Amino acid sequence: MGSTYTSWAKMRSRCNNKNGHAYKDYGGRGIKVCERWNDFNAFVADMGERPSAKHSIERRKNDEGYSPGNCYWATATEQARNRSGNRMVTYQGIEAPLVVHCERH
Repeated sequence: MGSTYTSWAKMRSRCNNKNGHAYKDYGGRGIKVCERWNDFNAFVADMGERPSAKHSIERRKNDEGYSPGNCYWATATEQARNRSGNRMVTYQGIEAPLVVHCERH
C-alpha cells in the first residue's frame, strides 16, 4: 500500500498545494483531482494498487484532471510518449508519437 498511497498523496499535492514545486504545472493550470478521489479507498478501488515501483499515475489527456476515466498506471517510457511536446504523426491511419512509428518499422 505504501507506494500507492504515496502516488495518491503526491497527485493531490500537485493539484492542491499552492506552495508545492509542481503546483504551477498542475493545479496552477487548472488540473484537479475528481471529488471521488479525495478518498484514498475510492482511488484504490478505481485504479488498483500501483503495479510496481516503475509505475506512476498518468493522465491520458494532459489538459484534463485526475479521474477514473482519464488515468492509468504507466511506466516512464509510456509517460514520455504522452508528453504534450511530442511530435505526433499519422501513419497508416494511426496517430502516435514519431518514436512509436519508428520502433514499429
